[in-house]
Amino acid sequence: MLILLMSAALSRAVQPKQDTLQAWDNYIGQLKMAMAGRASGGSPFLGVYETPELMQRVQRGEVVVTDHDPRKVPQGLIHHWIGVMFVPNATIDQVMKVLGSYDRFGDFYSPLIKKSVVLEQDGDHARVNVLAVQKAFSVTATVDTDNEIQVVRLSRSRIYIMADAVRVQEIADYGQPNEHPFPEDRRPGYVWRAFVLQRIEERDGGVYVELETVALSRGIPVEFRWLIKPLTDELPRRLMLDMLNDTRIAVRRDAQSSGSQGQN
Repeated sequence: MLILLMSAALSRAVQPKQDTLQAWDNYIGQLKMAMAGRASGGSPFLGVYETPELMQRVQRGEVVVTDHDPRKVPQGLIHHWIGVMFVPNATIDQVMKVLGSYDRFGDFYSPLIKKSVVLEQDGDHARVNVLAVQKAFSVTATVDTDNEIQVVRLSRSRIYIMADAVRVQEIADYGQPNEHPFPEDRRPGYVWRAFVLQRIEERDGGVYVELETVALSRGIPVEFRWLIKPLTDELPRRLMLDMLNDTRIAVRRDAQSSGSQGQN
């Protein structure tokens, strides 16, 4: 009965209001300003540098993911997650070869990413279409996005990447004969907006990769928050862990493959 009631409540989709989008723009603006401070040396380039205990865990090979409690905004929630990992015996070029292979994201990050297509690219700027699918219990959330990606090279050992989802389309009945985009007035609101920030630094005999993901979703009805919140807390954590682990695996695999080809 609870699941049926929850489904009925969530089916009454709403569109983000102007003040919702304004709150989102303000939040992302602050995040970009903080990144500018890190880039100029006003604060540590990686957030993990500010916590010695976390730094030690990362250097030992652990993937660390932390989250902020979702920020309530009018009609919605802003979810902000930060994860970091270390790839020993790797170079920043090897890591960027993976992170810049946009058309191979479906291979690196399966099963989350079903496809990725480069729509256009000019040097360090690219526009990439990504189809992501996530299943949880009986719910399948499918989102098709166009992402503006900008790579900023601060030095030989420091790079950061910003990816802004400039188009977000939720898909209904994914994988079924009647698969179709949700009409705008019936979108479930799993993801209204999304922004990704990555910081990459080569030091200590390897490469650190710090990943921030920020998403705007519709709010959770109060009467179902106790039921849904554990899912909204744990699922993004697992996704972040998987993506960082998958990145490290892809870097190592690609480096081994390049080494083998070099010997031949």
